[in-house]
Amino acid sequence: MNAEIVSIGSELLLGQILDTNTSSIAKKLAASGVELIRTATVGDDLRRIKEVLREAIARSNIVITTGGIGPTEDDLTREAVAEVFNRPLQYQPHLMEQIEALFKRRGFRMAENNRKQAFIPEGGIPVENPKGTAPGFIVEYPNGAIISVPGVPLEMEYLMETTVIPYLRRRFKLQGEIIQYKVLRACGLGESAIGLQIKDLMKQNQNPSVGTLASIGDIKIRITAKADSPVEATSLIEKMEGEIRGRLGSLIYGVDKETLHGNVMKEMERLNLTLSVIETFTGGILSNKLTSTGRSSFIQGLILPSNRSQSGFLKISEDEILSLQKDPQTLCDQLALRAKGEFEATLGLAMVAKTVEEQGREEYLVETFYSISTNEEIERQQYSLGGELWMVRERASIIALDMLRKYLIK
Repeated sequence: MNAEIVSIGSELLLGQILDTNTSSIAKKLAASGVELIRTATVGDDLRRIKEVLREAIARSNIVITTGGIGPTEDDLTREAVAEVFNRPLQYQPHLMEQIEALFKRRGFRMAENNRKQAFIPEGGIPVENPKGTAPGFIVEYPNGAIISVPGVPLEMEYLMETTVIPYLRRRFKLQGEIIQYKVLRACGLGESAIGLQIKDLMKQNQNPSVGTLASIGDIKIRITAKADSPVEATSLIEKMEGEIRGRLGSLIYGVDKETLHGNVMKEMERLNLTLSVIETFTGGILSNKLTSTGRSSFIQGLILPSNRSQSGFLKISEDEILSLQKDPQTLCDQLALRAKGEFEATLGLAMVAKTVEEQGREEYLVETFYSISTNEEIERQQYSLGGELWMVRERASIIALDMLRKYLIK
């Protein structure tokens, strides 16, 4: 059983609205054992909508559309579906009553163009919408169905849960196979390097399947299993997870929606440790990540981008700072030591950077230095990072967090 999702609305193509509906629907379909094979986004153009729908219907048993069933002239989904199936739009009095009642309950006067929303293609199944003024509808064809729901996420979520998924289970007897997945999150190596270590697992067309997705400093390894029950799917995933963890070891820092900074702060709290941070280069990115966890282990973060602010914090002259900057690692050590002592933290973490060369097009080669001051010693790391400054700063903050994580593991 396969499906496609078609998101309709020019605002999506213009980037004015982020399409979160596709992700939400995809998860619901997977949980019901429906394989999503394609998604598409199309603007408010009747000819193009019909073209996309015809292609989707020819390929798939289930086509779900979101958006385009509002009351305005550019809401064209119902017209497109009606023309694709050569069925006229028919007025549904009970839908009109529901729309009028909703306006009345909310204290608004209904505009005349809202009557448009009470029309659905002839022979279609109404999908009543108590959460809004846009009823959905289902049009069946010999081996499948097209289901149109509102683009408003709250309304879409409600109708998928209460009407669409139950309909799909009845119509297509979705009582067997389910699709379940788990995401392992790793850092410390790039996507290609991690891919080399698990390439045989990724190449095999097997159950469960393995794939990777990269973002700055963070690699997601997705394990997807198909099974007849959640217990069986979980068992398949756990076996593959064990194999991957055996190969990648401490590179894996979390699962699913866990974050590196969240897990680091959780571990610090468990170990009854506290942290203070000095940022001379990353502009508060690291402190912002740590603050967002809401954990009391993070005591304070300072941004010291200038010679004056650094000399003031270390209580030395600006001439001495200029001299110290010739040895960035020593400067980083001094800042970490001072951060630990000044704020009475268990650990002091500092980051310092030195631009090596400007590579053009706002890209730079930057040498970055990291120090963690502990009760016993100073841990140090050094990395060369290249790219646009915003990217280098983000990567530097992740390297600092990963360094801290590995220290905690020890």
